[in-house]
Amino acid sequence: MTTLTGPTSITRTTPLRRRSVAKAPASPPPNAEPTVDLERAAKQPGGNPCDVACEAMPGYVIGDLDRRDSGWLVDHIHTCTYCHDMLDSYERLDDVLDRLNRSVTDDLPAPPPFVLPSSRRAGYGRIDSPLGPLYIAASDAGVCEIGFGAHESESVFQHHLQERGFRPVADWNAIAGVARQLREYFGGQRDRFEVPLDFSGVSPFTRSVLTATAQVPYGSLSTYRDIAQQVGRPSATRAVGNALGRNPIPVIVPCHRVVRSDHSLGGYTGGLEIKERLLSLEGVSIK
Repeated sequence: MTTLTGPTSITRTTPLRRRSVAKAPASPPPNAEPTVDLERAAKQPGGNPCDVACEAMPGYVIGDLDRRDSGWLVDHIHTCTYCHDMLDSYERLDDVLDRLNRSVTDDLPAPPPFVLPSSRRAGYGRIDSPLGPLYIAASDAGVCEIGFGAHESESVFQHHLQERGFRPVADWNAIAGVARQLREYFGGQRDRFEVPLDFSGVSPFTRSVLTATAQVPYGSLSTYRDIAQQVGRPSATRAVGNALGRNPIPVIVPCHRVVRSDHSLGGYTGGLEIKERLLSLEGVSIK
């Protein structure tokens, strides 16, 4: 049993819960946010590594440290029980705030799943793509839903439309134009979609996030924090991630171009493999 040194000498009695840290990129993106060199700060005369670590923990928990600083922090807490316990407290608080955030920012309750006579018509169909089958739906106002056939059935896709107040009707003509543009995109012949979008049935916050995300250019990256700032909610990084996790029009609304502040991938409803393939298609590599 090893005695460790933090603000006081402590003996480790509990196993360390260690987070994985992605490998740092060879060179940071040109617009990367400036970060603090935690290791250097901890080695300054009179510096206390535990004080440096504790000040950095909130940023680590919400994903705002770069990979170098995240790596130093993880290595430090692996050898310091005091800081390990402090980080565990921050993570438990983060879990509570996450649940509270979902209760505040989740969309309004969905309409009844039954098709009502007043429901808006949404014509839909299926196309093949390098990502597998794609279900596409369009209303009279624009494209309203895209689903990954590898992860959801046609009936589930229809249910998503019904939850948003649409009446799904099989109709290839309704999606012929967007199907053509998607094929051109996957074939490397298009870098911008020119179709109207229908965000009906989502909350105002989610709509604002989707609208901002739709402006991220082909071959570029933005971060969840960037989007939060654009919609006037700079502290709502996690809420932005939740909203993009419910993006009803992936690929065209390019949530695959939104990553964490340390430029790791973050999440993706269709799966990280699809996110990586879309970024690779656009010539973007974050490894």
